[in-house]
Formats: sequence, C-alpha cells, structure tokens
Amino acid sequence: MESVLIAIGGNALYDKKTGNNLSPAMVTEVCSRIVEVYLQGYLPVITFGNGPQVGNLLDMAETSARLFESPVTLDVCVSWTQGEIGYWLSRELTRQLLARGINKPIMALNTLVEVNPDDPAFQKPSKPVGKFISAEEAQQLYEERGWIIGPDANRGYRRLVPSPRPLRIVEAEAIQALIDNRFMVLCCGGGGIPVYLKDGVFQGLEAVIDKDFTSCLLAKTLKIENLIICTEVENVCLNFGTPQQQALHRISVAEAEGYMEEGHFGAGSMGPKVAAMIDYVRHGGKRAFITSLDKVVDALAGKAGTEIHETVSV
Repeated sequence: MESVLIAIGGNALYDKKTGNNLSPAMVTEVCSRIVEVYLQGYLPVITFGNGPQVGNLLDMAETSARLFESPVTLDVCVSWTQGEIGYWLSRELTRQLLARGINKPIMALNTLVEVNPDDPAFQKPSKPVGKFISAEEAQQLYEERGWIIGPDANRGYRRLVPSPRPLRIVEAEAIQALIDNRFMVLCCGGGGIPVYLKDGVFQGLEAVIDKDFTSCLLAKTLKIENLIICTEVENVCLNFGTPQQQALHRISVAEAEGYMEEGHFGAGSMGPKVAAMIDYVRHGGKRAFITSLDKVVDALAGKAGTEIHETVSV
C-alpha cells in the first residue's frame, strides 16, 4: 500500500456562513474524499491549513489581551487549531470507516516544526490569516490594533503574519512509526507549531508556517510516494481569472519554474503550492499533483489535476 500525503486548506473546513472555525458539513465532505482515497488502496497521511481558524483565535487573543495578564500567543493559537481540527477530522473519519465495517487506527498528532528565529520572514509578514475584510476595515484595524494587512489574491484584505520556512519536523520519527503500523495520520496542522531550540528547550515563535512547504518537507523526509496539494480549483492555470486563462495538466519542473518567473502564480495563493511541488519532485518525489479536493481520486488515476514531474513527456 503506497502512502499519499493530502494537504487540505483551512478554507475547505471553515464555515463561511457563520464564521465558525469548522463547518460540520464540510468536515463530512472532506473526510468522505479521504475515505475514497483509502478505498482505492492508498494510505492517506493528512496535513491541513488553518488560515481562517487561526485568524479567529488571533482575534480572540487580541480581546483576551485586555482581560488577562498573559494573552494567547500565535504559536499557541496554531497548537489550538491543530488539536481542534485534528479532533473533528479523526472523529468523522472513524465514523465513516466504521460505517463501512472498517476499524482503522487513526492518530491526530500535534506537531512541532523547527524554524530559524532569524528567518527574514519575521521582518516582512506575508502569510494571510483570518477573514477577508474591506479596505476600510483594514485601515481601521491597522489604526486600532497595529495589524499589518494586505491584499490576498484579489479577494479582499487579510491580516499578514510572519511565515518562516520549515527546517525540521520534530515528530517525524513518530509519524513514520505510525505510518509503518498502518495508522492514518493527521499531522502538521497549520504548517506545524513554529519553534526553535534555545538552551536545549523548544521555544514558540509568533508565526504561521505555510502548510504547503511543511507538507513538502514531510513528504521528502518520510519518502512518501505521492503528494497532493488541494486547492479550490481543479487545475493550476496560466493567466488565472482572465479571458486568456489556460489550465495546465502535466508540466515539467522546468516549465513550472518558468511560469513562476513570469509571475503566473500569486505569492498568497498558487505560488507556494507550485514552489513546494517543485521542491518535492526535485528531491525524489514520485508523483505530485495540485487539484481540488473532489478530484483527488481522479488525480491519482491520472485523469484530473495538474501533475508536476521531473522531465517533459515524450
């Protein structure tokens, strides 16, 4: 049984109508897709984003700062969302598998990810978190709270926080042991809890790591055979959102790098996903796809999504 790492975005779980961290209906839908992959003979390893969820908690943390002596920090918010989302997903996966007569061990693991405390990202916040807001709301929050806010993929404005590159997944050996024992593992939520070593002890940092880069690092570290990064669209596109939009189906690493240099993939949207896939393939990754959640099975069958590979097909 080959493993497949499926990276799911936080927006795929977020309740846009109510603003709640999780939508039960969307959790059910996400888990049904994961179960489909398992029934096709793959062992899923699940990572997930937390952009909307951690933004909600950051908002709560700003409120708590007025009420408590020690406000909730960003690394704790990441840990909180890891536990919350992992609990919901593992519970629903268990329910769906048992309904099919499958008693599959599942583990949701809060995961630390080591970063460099001197990473330049701490001087230039770029990771969007929280809800989309208007330009007027952005200006008000900047004035009231000092938030750094910027545009996100032409859909509005969001708060920006530091996003350092992941260097090491602290629990990688534990995750490997679980996979070896055929556990379905949920890990590296929100890109992992950002930490660094100081005097032999891990210290948290005010940051959110990009889950796509962490997913790539995990897949490389554990030599996972297949990597799928899920997004809201079925294919990576050139000239996205314009009359000249063109879907890409199977492209080489060199082609993907060329398109990135031409500016086709936004830094706050498709850019990190394509960059992560290039890195994965460059380091021996077997199969790499970017597609929508409802197309993951078709992508593994070579019928959907955008596949990035090492060489151009003949």
